[in-house]
Amino acid sequence: MKILNELRPSAEGFAGIPQETRIIHSILLENDTIKPYGLLNSNTAPLGPSVARLDRLKRDLRYAQARVVLELAENGNKKFFEVVNREIQKLLTAQALKFRTLTGYKVRLHGVPMQDHGDFLWRKYFSKTLDPKEMTNVLGGDYVAMRFPWQMLQSVGMKKPLRKTYARLDTSKYDVFISQTPWPARVSPNTQLVVRYHDAIPMFYPHTIHNAFRHQFTHYFPLKSNIQQGAKIVCNSENSRNEVLNLFPGHEKLTHVIPCAVSDLYKATDEVPSRERLRDIIRGGIEPATAPEFLSTREERLFYDRHLNADTLDYIMMVSTIEPRKNHSRLIAAWNALRHLGHENTKLLIVGRPGWHVESTLESMKTFQQRGLLFNVSRVSAGDLRRLYKGARAVVCPSIAEGFDLSGIEAMLSGGVVAASDIPVHREVYGDGCTYFNPYSTGEAVQAIQRLLDPANAEERETIRTRGEKLAQRYRRSVIADEWHTYIDRLRARTA
Repeated sequence: MKILNELRPSAEGFAGIPQETRIIHSILLENDTIKPYGLLNSNTAPLGPSVARLDRLKRDLRYAQARVVLELAENGNKKFFEVVNREIQKLLTAQALKFRTLTGYKVRLHGVPMQDHGDFLWRKYFSKTLDPKEMTNVLGGDYVAMRFPWQMLQSVGMKKPLRKTYARLDTSKYDVFISQTPWPARVSPNTQLVVRYHDAIPMFYPHTIHNAFRHQFTHYFPLKSNIQQGAKIVCNSENSRNEVLNLFPGHEKLTHVIPCAVSDLYKATDEVPSRERLRDIIRGGIEPATAPEFLSTREERLFYDRHLNADTLDYIMMVSTIEPRKNHSRLIAAWNALRHLGHENTKLLIVGRPGWHVESTLESMKTFQQRGLLFNVSRVSAGDLRRLYKGARAVVCPSIAEGFDLSGIEAMLSGGVVAASDIPVHREVYGDGCTYFNPYSTGEAVQAIQRLLDPANAEERETIRTRGEKLAQRYRRSVIADEWHTYIDRLRARTA
């Protein structure tokens, strides 16, 4: 059984979907009863003609392979003529895709040997989540690529005369194709399309996302097309499944739930990270885009020496891209209130880079950053994030809406204690492993966090922490891997 797995999101960073994409591919590679292939499709940059010639070139093959790798890296030259050339190539490639879509001519996939480019493959697509021990398994896999980037497939389906019509992808060599989001193309009749569904934020919370009209269209209509093709929708939670069925009633038989798997790098250990180690992790990860400005390096050093004192370091934390639905502003308000309720030395640590519609949130942060009370860090390794989780007085997950929310489970597995917004998906995923608060109430957030900070509640805090660590075991990679293998067996039985 040949399974094609889309790897596009795995090139994108530390967010939930990229992390899970890496884990799913690793799980597929472990299954001896299937033959997985990784689809190295770019997000925005089209590949040149070299990729289409790889399987028939007799001369300069190594050069052509290296050229494809460079194009996949998307590290384009910034010189004027190179930029102009790339834009011309994009226009020509888009016209070629439109022609194929109009005529029904299939988009081909091309094998890309990666044996000589293991460093690129590992660092670009897998290293941010997987343990280095898995590198050999990953590099031994098979990979294919396509010329047309994901965003171009979406754009062709958005514009007249092809509006809501999608290109045909030649997947005839594969029994199953797993896409990590609604897929903007049609697959071959013999291929079972499986859509990994994370959330319906563009549909039910469109006011919280950037480029909202495009995101809404590119979410709804590809998903509608997928369902019309008979795609299976594998949701990451019952909450996400309910959202799919809210959008497209009557398709219960197409849906299934497999929760997100958490990287094995998040685990409780005997290590008790020292305050000096935690201070150094925070200091070394300060996010440049939001960092306070200093007149000199000496002033900067003195500032952090004064405000990140290991002897008194005490903090609560949140892990997420800074964006409206994550509710950073509510947490900042609650934390500031806590500072006036006997927790004046407790810092706020926000792990994540700025996203979109963040101007007011960044202004709120800036006031406290300049006083050395709030720190924004990014580019934190999984090992260091595990230490930060364990060293925090509380990990707060205040989102207004989520598809799953990995950060709370990561914290629980790392030995942290969690306070979370009382939304359906948190109740489903976190169960009794945390304390809850109304995401629209600063007062309730204060009470929930204070419940974890108050020394008089030490026994209750430990009970919540222990329950959380036990509950989070159900999202271990080995547990979720069994669910994927069982589901694949069901697909095999149906396609046999």
